[in-house]
Amino acid sequence: MAIAKMKQMTLLAEQENKDSLLKAVQELQKLEMVELSTLEDSEFLDYYSTDIAPQKRVEYEEKLKEIQATLNFLNQHISQPGMIAKLRKGREEYTLEELENHVFHSDLDHTIVELGKIEKRLVELDQMKKNLGEKEEFLRKWQNMTFNPNDLKTFQLMSGTVGSIASGNVESFEKEVESIENSYLEKIFHYKDEASYLVLVPKKLNSLMEEIFERFQLSRLSYSYKLTPLNELKVVLKEVSDLRKEEDKLKDTIKAFKEKAIDLQLGEEYYYNLVEREIGKTLLLNGSDLFILNGWLEEERIPELNSLLDEHVGKDGYVVIADEIKFKNYAKVPVVLKNNKLVKPFESITEMYSMPKYDDVDPTPFMMPFYFVFFGMMSADLGYGILLWAATLIGSKVFKFEKGMKNFVQLFHYLSYSVIAWGFIYGSFFGYDLPFQLLSITNDVITILILSVVFGFIQLVYGLLLNGGLKWRKQQRSSSYIDGTAWALILLGIGLLVINMVLWNNDLLQMISLVVIIANVIGIILVTMLASDNKVMGFGLGLYNIYGATNYVGDLVSYTRLMALGVSGGSIAVAFNSIVDIFPPVMKFTIGALLFIVLHALNIFLTYLSAYIHTIRLQYVEFFGKFYEGGGRSLNPFKTFEKHIYLKNRTNK
Repeated sequence: MAIAKMKQMTLLAEQENKDSLLKAVQELQKLEMVELSTLEDSEFLDYYSTDIAPQKRVEYEEKLKEIQATLNFLNQHISQPGMIAKLRKGREEYTLEELENHVFHSDLDHTIVELGKIEKRLVELDQMKKNLGEKEEFLRKWQNMTFNPNDLKTFQLMSGTVGSIASGNVESFEKEVESIENSYLEKIFHYKDEASYLVLVPKKLNSLMEEIFERFQLSRLSYSYKLTPLNELKVVLKEVSDLRKEEDKLKDTIKAFKEKAIDLQLGEEYYYNLVEREIGKTLLLNGSDLFILNGWLEEERIPELNSLLDEHVGKDGYVVIADEIKFKNYAKVPVVLKNNKLVKPFESITEMYSMPKYDDVDPTPFMMPFYFVFFGMMSADLGYGILLWAATLIGSKVFKFEKGMKNFVQLFHYLSYSVIAWGFIYGSFFGYDLPFQLLSITNDVITILILSVVFGFIQLVYGLLLNGGLKWRKQQRSSSYIDGTAWALILLGIGLLVINMVLWNNDLLQMISLVVIIANVIGIILVTMLASDNKVMGFGLGLYNIYGATNYVGDLVSYTRLMALGVSGGSIAVAFNSIVDIFPPVMKFTIGALLFIVLHALNIFLTYLSAYIHTIRLQYVEFFGKFYEGGGRSLNPFKTFEKHIYLKNRTNK
């Protein structure tokens, strides 16, 4: 059965066992919790309520945020393994008990506190460096000033000023100052936008000098240091150097915490699990002594649930009721696809489209053979197939992929066999012709085109027959015939008529084909009329259904892409080989070899990408559209975090 049979689970236990029961359910990772109020009558709910708020959720969430912040800080300062190293190592597996024991016996709080102190100090050092940086920038600007401008205030007979003006006024300003009797002017610096001066004038002429300053908008220097700029700069640079040394020392200290990263990761896992349990409590119904948990679970997982409950709660501490799902709740039931190892990797294709409803059918087993054949036909090259086979096989043996990636790699490993098979049929090896060829991409294009349409014809008829069977099972008799069986028979009649005309020209076969076609055309009109309350409208609707035959022509044309992509990929490979063959022998086996690898790598990528997408398109539009509606949803179990580790299954070893 491609869709796992589900049960509506009701668990009852005493309030004191709430945490233990939720822990057991979380460790199972297969039960989706739901609010019982969405499934039961209000009379039953009068005895229970959901008004008991979780007590520790805020505490756990704060701890989780603290751990995540610390882990993020630590990861910024320690070396991380490369992608290859991560793939080879994979994720560690822990049981829930091992996870909790690790956290209990780790010095997690000490690590958080120590790294928190270091982070705080680094922030302080960073701010201090910024402040010193601003100070350094100022002092470097004035380092040519060999005196402390504050000393000018001690002059008795002369008035001294240090300030800056706009660069465009330099000449005019200097002339004005020099025109004053007994004045002294010294340029300190001259940059693109401003120039700075030391100006000395007799105090009796100070008012005249002030008029000049005001006219040229001189900005006086505010200097708050005791030493000269150059000496003060040396002090600042020394302080910056000391801060950097302290910063480097702290960063070296952080690296010593590298081994603590696993503690933080497991701590994040642990406290996330606790938060989820607190959230799970909001879905429970609570009485004065008992509470009720309700949810969906695969029937075959019930023994695992009982085993975990026995361990965490005790055999006498709970009650489990597994009810058959009521038809009125079918629309709410989540779906778990259940296929064998050969079909399972293809489930991702169905999931990208839409999950089936619980009372529907999983299209994966029906789609899988066609996807397998079509992908190979679009990618057909023996060399390309062998490369894909080797890459996926070696990758699955050497690397420990994530669960989703593992299925994806397995999918392409299976598809490699189809590519190899079609590579033999087309007699192509990296674009070069093999000694044997059942079909040639250059000489047998029409034959390949016909074969593509035949494959499409078979899939369309198969989809229509599935539609007829599924609707018949759902007691939709008229729709089963009109939308499924009748059109399948019409297409079979047309197919037999075409084959007879091409191969045999047998009058009996021709008569049988015409009878099948005409009988089902009439049948569609009659059944549509009988199923309609308004017979005239039903007759018109029946005629409209017959007009829908034009859609099947478009569907069959879509399958010509099987030929188009297979031939185009092979032709591109041949063209690349021709480019390399142009090179003289010496260059052919040096630059030519490199070019051969690069060009074919590009073609392999484009070929597999196109095959993957266009084969999906044929399934979604041409095949699924004939019998499959979708609209279901996947099971969303109450489970552990599994961000850094995988939870080890103890009940199914």
